Amino acid sequence: MEFDSELYPGGFFGLMKRLEKRERPFLNPEQCLPEADVDFATLWQQQIPEDITDPDVTFRYDPQHKLGQLRYQLRGKPEIFALHAFLIAILRRSPTSELARQLFLRLWREDGAKLAKELNHRWLISAATTFADHGATIDQRLGGQGLALLFDLIKLHDSERRLSGRLNSQGFPRLKDRPRDDLAFDLEGYSLRSGDMDKNLLARLWRHGENDQVIAPLCQRMLGDLLREPRTVFARIQRYKKRPSP
Repeated sequence: MEFDSELYPGGFFGLMKRLEKRERPFLNPEQCLPEADVDFATLWQQQIPEDITDPDVTFRYDPQHKLGQLRYQLRGKPEIFALHAFLIAILRRSPTSELARQLFLRLWREDGAKLAKELNHRWLISAATTFADHGATIDQRLGGQGLALLFDLIKLHDSERRLSGRLNSQGFPRLKDRPRDDLAFDLEGYSLRSGDMDKNLLARLWRHGENDQVIAPLCQRMLGDLLREPRTVFARIQRYKKRPSP
């Protein structure tokens, strides 16, 4: 079946070829990984030096160079952050490393609460994507996929929205005298005043964290932050909701 279009020339064939190129694996990444039973506590205590230099580009599939890049980006942070980032980088490639998968899952199983507390959202989203591909349970995989997709779509949606010049914490004005465009695929418009799609979406994601203690810290941190963040579509649509009388 052909899916070529003006939006994405080459259709899904082109999209898949691009993805496959990005997923080309590192050469023998295990040489840069610790043993499966490494003491994580030691890596939490060791700090990446502030004065390390950005490594010279050698070979894009050289795992030692990738690890050096990550340590440079994370300088001043605990070494465990570099290991976590390196595991994610390895696990995004195909074929991947079983040792990297074991270390990633063990790290979140043993130190998930600390990671969820300390990591910034870039690495939280990357962790969610890794759970989606390599989780040990259905809740880890579905929860990771849902969290990653949710935050990627927030980034995509609000990156375009800010071209309007409006603050992301402000909704659009209600212009009652102007016609409203139809939604794509002839979907019915979401009822901003009484709809509950946003609540159901978030509750279903939260359930994955309730069902699985390994991904629970990640779910709690990411979804908890979303409930407190005023600059997303989830926060903006609350201004339209029906409010109970005091």
